[in-house]
Amino acid sequence: MKILFIARTCPYPANDGERIRVYNIIKNMSHHDVTLVYRSMTPADKEGIHELNKYCKHVYPAYIPSPNSGFQKLKWILPFVFSKYPIGLSTVYFKEVQKIIQDSCEREDFDIIQIEHSSLTIYLDFLRIKNMPKTVLTMHNVDYVRNDRVIENLSFGVDKLYQIFNQMKFKQWEIESLKRYDHVIAMSEVDKQIMLNDAPELDVSIVPNGVDTKAVSFDVSTRLKSHNKKIVFVASMDSEANHDGAMYFIDHVFPLIKQESPDVELYVVGRSPRKELLNKSNDTGIIVTGMVDSVYDYYREAAVSIVPLRSGGGTRLKIFESMAIGVPVVSTTVGAEGINVSSGEDILLADNPENFASAVLELLKNDVLYAGIVKRARSRMLEEYDWGVIAKQHDLVYELLKANSTDSQVSTC
Repeated sequence: MKILFIARTCPYPANDGERIRVYNIIKNMSHHDVTLVYRSMTPADKEGIHELNKYCKHVYPAYIPSPNSGFQKLKWILPFVFSKYPIGLSTVYFKEVQKIIQDSCEREDFDIIQIEHSSLTIYLDFLRIKNMPKTVLTMHNVDYVRNDRVIENLSFGVDKLYQIFNQMKFKQWEIESLKRYDHVIAMSEVDKQIMLNDAPELDVSIVPNGVDTKAVSFDVSTRLKSHNKKIVFVASMDSEANHDGAMYFIDHVFPLIKQESPDVELYVVGRSPRKELLNKSNDTGIIVTGMVDSVYDYYREAAVSIVPLRSGGGTRLKIFESMAIGVPVVSTTVGAEGINVSSGEDILLADNPENFASAVLELLKNDVLYAGIVKRARSRMLEEYDWGVIAKQHDLVYELLKANSTDSQVSTC
């Protein structure tokens, strides 16, 4: 099939959750005729085109760097302040990208337009073609739910006011956007039910996130010897939910762990840490790394992986990565939302500081619990969440749309 694939950013290098998913889905779709369109922001993105060309017939990036001044950012925002669109769409809609999409649709008769985030629905408003292909939307998060959670946990200030102002329009806009698609892909049953509750007419399939188990080395004996008292939190720190989770753990959970085990170290690994978080590196046992070449090096050195999130949405690839490599995970319920795991079996869940600290400490001293969780978590990843398995589920969505399209053509003859 001919597929026009529209992503928010360059999927390679695959160094955050959204990029990892898009890259691995495309990598496993090379049997289709894929045209990829996205916004490129950095020199590293420019280099990514060579990798993406291995799997796509055409790759069309639009180089649009982030605004380099408050004035330039204001120029992006102002057209949206009094428009029908949420102000947050000012960071994803660009005329350069729109032109590439329009030109691509005029050159090719696509069977499917695949859009990789609800915010990109705005491009459909300005697309002018005679015969619209089938449309598929991947909901990496249910953003109106994620936004509510972010607002709830933000301290009062400019950021909170911005989020409130954006959410006033965004929730209804996103719900109405969902209704425009022939098919919607959810990350989990939780996300699916949220969407169906607000838009019962949607056609929704679950195609979860995953991990490349073949690319992640795993040795049981090595993992069981890794009781070095290093805790790791891997996440992109430019995300409000991840930043909040890191600060929550450092301020409320880590001191409880240090009281019982003073030699425990915490590594916060991920790009764009804020000054507030970087300042915590001065505290005993806390290392904030910023961007690293490979997060897997930090996983391999860690005894426990944490996901202390209080907000956000979708499913966290950091959990899949930890489980695949053999690092037991302690997460909040929100952090593990939508993933088929069981607390005490292949993960530990805790929703207050005392229980979270106790779960981490128990893993550090209980070898039987540690070994059982490591083995069962790895098995779960192999059986349910390997990208090869996920890609087959994704392909079934296209086959279903193709079959429905053929049935429709027959019935009208």
